[in-house]
Amino acid sequence: MRCISLCLLIIALSNSISFAQESASVVDQAKKLISEKNCNDAVPLLKNVYNKKFRFSEGEKASVLLTECYLRQQNRAEAEKVTSKYLEYYIKTPYRERMEVASAILLIEKGSVYDGVEGLLRILAYTKNPAAYSHAKDIAIHTLAASLLTSDQLFALVEKYPVDKDILGWLYLQLGRESQNERRYKAARYWYRKVQSEKVSEKLIETAEQGLESLEDVGAGIPTILVLAPVSGDFAEYGVAAIQGVLLAYETANLAGKVNIRIADTRADAAIALWRTQQAVNQDSIIAIIGPIMSAPSATVAAWLGSNFQHIPMLTPTATDDGIARMGPNIFQLNITIDRMADAIADFAIRCLDIREFAILSPIGDYGNAMSNSFTRAVERRGAVILAQQYYEEGRPDYKTEFDLLRNLRFKQENRRRNIAKGVSNLDAIPTKERRAYLQDSVFQFPGIFIPSTNPSDAGLMAGQVAFNKINGVLLGTSGWYGRDLLIQGKRQVEGAYFTVPFLDLEKSEAYKKFENDFSKKWGVEPGRDKVSGLSYDAMNIIIEGLSQKPNNLANQINWTQKFNGIYGEIKFKNGANTNAQVVTVNKSQFVSQTQCVENAK
Repeated sequence: MRCISLCLLIIALSNSISFAQESASVVDQAKKLISEKNCNDAVPLLKNVYNKKFRFSEGEKASVLLTECYLRQQNRAEAEKVTSKYLEYYIKTPYRERMEVASAILLIEKGSVYDGVEGLLRILAYTKNPAAYSHAKDIAIHTLAASLLTSDQLFALVEKYPVDKDILGWLYLQLGRESQNERRYKAARYWYRKVQSEKVSEKLIETAEQGLESLEDVGAGIPTILVLAPVSGDFAEYGVAAIQGVLLAYETANLAGKVNIRIADTRADAAIALWRTQQAVNQDSIIAIIGPIMSAPSATVAAWLGSNFQHIPMLTPTATDDGIARMGPNIFQLNITIDRMADAIADFAIRCLDIREFAILSPIGDYGNAMSNSFTRAVERRGAVILAQQYYEEGRPDYKTEFDLLRNLRFKQENRRRNIAKGVSNLDAIPTKERRAYLQDSVFQFPGIFIPSTNPSDAGLMAGQVAFNKINGVLLGTSGWYGRDLLIQGKRQVEGAYFTVPFLDLEKSEAYKKFENDFSKKWGVEPGRDKVSGLSYDAMNIIIEGLSQKPNNLANQINWTQKFNGIYGEIKFKNGANTNAQVVTVNKSQFVSQTQCVENAK
């Protein structure tokens, strides 16, 4: 029995060795046929080895030769099947670059030119195989020379794969040509000069020089609006929304062929945003910038642009940090800043409600700190005072400790006033019995209580805690209060409260309804409640309105315009900042815009 098994094993091994030798012989035979340009006879031989010995050396070689024959025969479907299977199975192999080149060719022939060229340049970036490098480079240059890529695609390849001087020369040349075709003549000159600066072939340099000569009698060409937004990374969702708003306004105004839009990915990073801006200003005829949408990148770009290019306006739709607009006469913030919202509610409380004393209940965190500091400055500038400030952590079910501290502080203040009225020499003297009874039973009055909650639910909870802990006063807040959860959580305790918001949507304006309808029709989704797309739409329309006046200086034109009609309401710039904060109150469980006293002050 053991002898039979051994014999069978020997026979099997002999057959395997024999087949391997036979397969190798077939592959060699196919190679000879291919060298004679006879793929028709080579394909059946290679296909047999590919099907039976794919995972062995002979099958691996057969796969490569079979793919190349299919490409010569224009049999793309079969070539794609073999290539896809091979690249998925063989990770480490000396033939992988050849198959990746084949895959790139297939992509190009299918119309995915950018993906195909990117694949070729990726091979140039890593391959150590001179033959594969040369083959990939030749195909890449041939494809680039065919002018199949847009200027945006060419620019992306320049940034991602600066791997070969000849490839770069062709990319620069094609960028020059595409920019010239788009009538972006400043950009075209920039790229033609880049060709001249590279150590490339004389023919390429000569072609670039011819391009420059053809531009001698023309100016900068079509102006360009730069859009700075994160289209990759953690904040890409907001960047996409901003771009959608800008493009909708652009298309509605029918600006194609009159103004160019250039989109730059900032990744929500300040350094990248500045680099993208400098790059665009140097390369293109930039007349305005929309974005960045985050505060830190906005501040960085504003500082550079405000110092160096004051004729180019920058409109950030959503940044809320204070001071960005002060970085230059050409910097504008559409969103109401933290400082402005705090200032508006302080002004309303002092001037319209005649409140002169305030307590602050501030949530721990950057937002609470910033709002509290701004509110304190606004109150003190108007001659009023902050009686007490207490910090708390949002999200907790009970705040007895914080309110006990606040009540104790208020008791001491009122006790001193009583002692002053009585003529007592020791103003801090407190009868023990009186103190205990007073602290337990009395309702303490703070004329104004400012609570800069970050969300409506927390604002409603804190309003209830104020009443529960026997503290009375007019409740004041900012944009964190605005939402249905305030009414649900706060119930009767939020009646008569006042807070400021950047924009109101109590009733949708006709302008907003049109925007909402057009946005949904174009993009297939409704605009977000975060207002990023809407404010970006407004920013683009402000630029369009300014351009319609044909100004010598667009930044000055925006400054001189008293107000702009945005889809969420009026936008009024003062020193670049939108000052049109709205005051809202709660009346019978409804949000009501408070306009009379506010309007009288404007």
